[in-house]
Amino acid sequence: MRSNKTVALVPAYNEEARITPVLEVITSCSLVNETIVIDDGSKDRTSQKAAAFPVKIIRFEQNKGKGAALQAGLEAAPDAAYYIFLDADLLYLKHEHIEKLLSPLCETEPAAMTIGTFRDGNKTKVNLAQHYFSILNGQRALSRGFVEILPDLSWSRFGVEILLTKYAKLAQEKVTYPELKGLTHVTKEEKLGFYRGFSYRMQMYRECLYSLFCYKKMIKLHPGNVPPGILQRINNRRLHLD
Repeated sequence: MRSNKTVALVPAYNEEARITPVLEVITSCSLVNETIVIDDGSKDRTSQKAAAFPVKIIRFEQNKGKGAALQAGLEAAPDAAYYIFLDADLLYLKHEHIEKLLSPLCETEPAAMTIGTFRDGNKTKVNLAQHYFSILNGQRALSRGFVEILPDLSWSRFGVEILLTKYAKLAQEKVTYPELKGLTHVTKEEKLGFYRGFSYRMQMYRECLYSLFCYKKMIKLHPGNVPPGILQRINNRRLHLD
């Protein structure tokens, strides 16, 4: 009999200043049974901050990217029925946001994945980005059935959200977009200053564009658990944007 266990995965890179309030909410939420923090080669005290909570910590010695972090988290929790991805730099996270992400997975006609959209946060630029580019949102919940047919995510770095969204369409899986009112996150410019933050953002965009234009080719190179029928569907299509 399959469990109803829900596991939260929190990828983190140099988030010692921001991860504590996020973990306070996640670990106190009755809907979450286990929390795994994946420290993606942080140079600060991210792991030490996380260790103050009842969480499992996976630590990379070198930065491998968000895709590899989430892949490691999924592999570390093979017995879960549901997974929830939450960024370590969120602001104003509440239990109700977690419930909003998870509940569509448990409906009569369940979604395979939810993609949260920030609404009514106090950062206009973040809200606009969420409105027009929700494909980039990292706040997601996935069913076990969807995870079981995923390609390997390790190559995708910041493009992992694009890969997941595009793959769900290829697999003809149901995706819903719950609104997460009041939730927002710390921008890269706020973390690193304007110039370093802008440079880091450009790196993120490059990785996202690579995933956007090359996801079909990379799925074939790194198929993971992709069923033969989906691989055949990819092979039968030209490599263009859907």
